[in-house]
Amino acid sequence: MSLAELPVLERARAVYADGSLLEWRPLNGLQRMMLRWEQFCPLNAAHVLTLSGSVTASSLGDAVRAALGRHFPLPAEVCSGGNRMRCGVRLGQGGDVELAVSSVHRQPELAIAGVLDRELNRYFLGGLHWPFRFHAICETADRWHLVVVYRHAFMDSRGISALCRSVLRVLRGFELTEPAPGFAPDLSSIVPAFSDSAAARHSVVSVSREIFHGLGSWRAQQRFAGPDRCVTGVESESLSLSAVLHSARSLGVTVQDLLLAAMHDSLSQMSLVTGRRQRIGLYTPVDLRQETVPPVPEASGQVLGGYTLRLPRERGGSFADLAKRVSRESQAIKRSGHYRLYERHLSFMTAVWDRLSHRANEVAGPFLAPVAALASNVNLNVFFEDELQSGQLLDYSRYTGTGIMTSMMVGLTTCGANCRISTTHHSTLFAESEIRELRRRVCCRLLGEFQQL
Repeated sequence: MSLAELPVLERARAVYADGSLLEWRPLNGLQRMMLRWEQFCPLNAAHVLTLSGSVTASSLGDAVRAALGRHFPLPAEVCSGGNRMRCGVRLGQGGDVELAVSSVHRQPELAIAGVLDRELNRYFLGGLHWPFRFHAICETADRWHLVVVYRHAFMDSRGISALCRSVLRVLRGFELTEPAPGFAPDLSSIVPAFSDSAAARHSVVSVSREIFHGLGSWRAQQRFAGPDRCVTGVESESLSLSAVLHSARSLGVTVQDLLLAAMHDSLSQMSLVTGRRQRIGLYTPVDLRQETVPPVPEASGQVLGGYTLRLPRERGGSFADLAKRVSRESQAIKRSGHYRLYERHLSFMTAVWDRLSHRANEVAGPFLAPVAALASNVNLNVFFEDELQSGQLLDYSRYTGTGIMTSMMVGLTTCGANCRISTTHHSTLFAESEIRELRRRVCCRLLGEFQQL
């Protein structure tokens, strides 16, 4: 019997020999800061998969539990100070993971939108809990949609993709015999740049400069809005991968640079940004799994760096010149390795946050993360190669709750021959029409329309 097939209390006994799961372990700066942002609004994220093949509610539930048995076998809890976490079981707490099943015969996108709208705005339980919620939507007997909602402080996008891949493999009849990936240790112990004392001194200067420059950047949130909700861009667009690649290559830039340039251009050209001397800050995450020693390709947790690209708002220049400038700036950041220090940036922010009152954080919080938007680009074609070739995985999209870190998020997810672009945003900061127009402009740039829009 596999670990996932055991009752929850039996799982605790089965993994007790691995003390790393059951002992308190420190959270990194990104995780600690995320937990503090949750004081004002949920910070959840979701992946949506479209599956083909012989699937039933029972087989899908079994596959989900089997995958959790390998990646996240027990419920988790955070200590009262929000600095450590552990997995474990207490009688009457934790229970089974939440898996809801529903059927829809037409317009499944509306059902998915309803789930996302509800779940991205619903807090996870405190105390010992599963930081995941699963929703299976049956469209036809051989076409299902799986929505995986997760608490972002516990897991990043790559960790969830690894979990989803295990679910798909179990559905195809494979046994998960590989060693469990486990939780990534503290980033300072596995990323070489963090252990360098010179890098530590440099990070203080870098963090201070980041906050200083950020104060002059445009941002939509001057303070936390009252009854705010994270609204998903349910009208996500599917773009041809070959067309997007052709557009990027024609300018001599990467798809990531093209996405950032398209975001900057759209915010500049639209009336969303006011003021002549302000810069636009665009944040993008960077997966550090391949840079750790040793590499942790499927480890659970937040194994992310990141950087903010801040360029002055300009009118009149060509989009091609902007894209090439974005490329130069991004390459310079990557060569310097500054993106590895983002965790320390947030550790510094956490220390400031803990010394301020709730009211002060309500006002000052947005100034500690002054960015206009988050842009995330992920290519899953290699990661899901077997699932795509077998025809089991038809589509994949990602939605990140914006929290207070940024007012909107744009995600570009490559799966198969298509790129899926999705958005989330604060309901009190942007109208649906504004986000729809911004998404249209970004899509036009990604597809090679480089003239004035």
